[in-house]
Amino acid sequence: MEKFLNRFLISISIVAVLGIIIVGVLIYQATSYGNEKAEAVASSDTNVENEDVSSLDTPIENEDTQIKNEAELEEKITEGKYIPKEDEFQWIVHRMTHQKVAADMKDGATEMTPERIDELLKTLDETDYDYKDVYLRILNEWNEGNFENAVEAHNEILSLQNGSIGVATRLLTPEEEQEFIEQNFR
Repeated sequence: MEKFLNRFLISISIVAVLGIIIVGVLIYQATSYGNEKAEAVASSDTNVENEDVSSLDTPIENEDTQIKNEAELEEKITEGKYIPKEDEFQWIVHRMTHQKVAADMKDGATEMTPERIDELLKTLDETDYDYKDVYLRILNEWNEGNFENAVEAHNEILSLQNGSIGVATRLLTPEEEQEFIEQNFR
């Protein structure tokens, strides 16, 4: 009987330790996911996946410009009226890739247009971002009409944002991309 109780206690201890490990992993994953989303601006179709950018519910000041929300931030960056911080720049490039890639989860979308690509390249001329070479490599390809790097670009930017949810797996087919454009921009 004593032997049985010892084995039973050891078994219970092992199960408890394994349970704690599993719960720890789940908490870690939830926290990693939470860091991407925790401070995101609540919106049905646009969420920011970067915690620094997610403070968009308070106005952002850049010289004489005040930006109150994501749509306005996107517009000001695209029009060249606002020099974004690096995390904001990552945010907009990341959202642009959503038009081209398949991923299990996408939050938000910024239409990938020649004008927007050109404006982002101009922004890079005026800034000294830590990962400027990464952005130049991505945007120069897009500027030449080559979007084959979109999956790699999406995942690289996601990684720079410390994200792990919504990894891109492939390029969208032309039909899928058109459907994405219709759903998000038209």
